Amino acid sequence: MKVFVFGGGGDVGEYVLKRLAAENHEAFTIAETENRAEELRMIGAIHVSVAKDNRFVEVMEGCEAIIYIAGANPTAGENKNVLVDKDAVAHAMAKAREQQIERVIYLSPARVDESAESQETGGKKIPEQLIKLDGFTYTVIHSSRGVHKPGQNTINIVSSNGEKGKEIAFEDVAAVLVESLANKATYNKTFKVVSGTTPIKKALKNI
Repeated sequence: MKVFVFGGGGDVGEYVLKRLAAENHEAFTIAETENRAEELRMIGAIHVSVAKDNRFVEVMEGCEAIIYIAGANPTAGENKNVLVDKDAVAHAMAKAREQQIERVIYLSPARVDESAESQETGGKKIPEQLIKLDGFTYTVIHSSRGVHKPGQNTINIVSSNGEKGKEIAFEDVAAVLVESLANKATYNKTFKVVSGTTPIKKALKNI
């Protein structure tokens, strides 16, 4: 599958590019400099366009799905604002529509280990609401705080916010995003993931 990755250069994004390559998907993304673009190609991206603004439409051409890793400060704490560019998400989704892309996987910046009040701070959840209203076959994922540690390919799905102390490896978050691409059990669903002991494929099958 040809997949456009927004945020391919971030902590989760690099693992997404690696995972897509390992599973024989074709990853497309953008970078701000040619040097960074080359690094992302070495990680696994098939095509990286150098663009400092929203000129990514040509790169999206022919893609079948989008993985959107929302920009947010992963170290933001309880009740602190994170920068969520709602307009950027809306613009990207409009361009996706023009390209007739139907499938969208969205990693929300609203974390599982935040309170419901904190999740609403700074409009963190507005973009996912826009995606749902726009008629895409969507999957919205909330995760606990991501950290750099080896992934275990296991997670737990939880039903409530405020899960403390269950930091999840960026690698495992990326695995959930990629596994959701063609997993119909995740279609038009929003769910919460934390570190855990259930194999990812099994966990998503039982959503």
